[in-house]
Amino acid sequence: MSQKILLQVTTDLNDLTQVLNWFEQLDHSSVLNIDWLHCKTALAELFTNAVRHAHRDLPLETPISLEASLTEDTIEIKIFDHGLGFDISEKLAKADADTSTDTDEIDFLALGGRGLDLINQMVDDFTYEKTEDGRNCAQIKKNYSTT
Repeated sequence: MSQKILLQVTTDLNDLTQVLNWFEQLDHSSVLNIDWLHCKTALAELFTNAVRHAHRDLPLETPISLEASLTEDTIEIKIFDHGLGFDISEKLAKADADTSTDTDEIDFLALGGRGLDLINQMVDDFTYEKTEDGRNCAQIKKNYSTT
């Protein structure tokens, strides 16, 4: 059993509902609900980051391409953006350093800044790399348990 779906949307947060509905097209009836919710949450965070950060200064028409695949034991999601890119290892290391400090120092009500770390904790593999065609690809993989 292997499934793969593709989608292209614009740089608009209003497309998030379409993105999440698209993801539901995968037949995930054998995937534990917690694993599916982790991937769906990561997808929402990745899409939101692409719109708010990678495409911040780009026209609304700038496309964001998505791929999702489901095999007998893995869920994989790729989101392609046209932003400047960044070093994911550096961002995750900074997030780890920020959360390892005294909890009295952490602003739990802060808006943003912990999404990448949240994604990293929910999936088994998380990368963000430049592709040969000049786009960036955020990719997550989740090894899931079956029901």
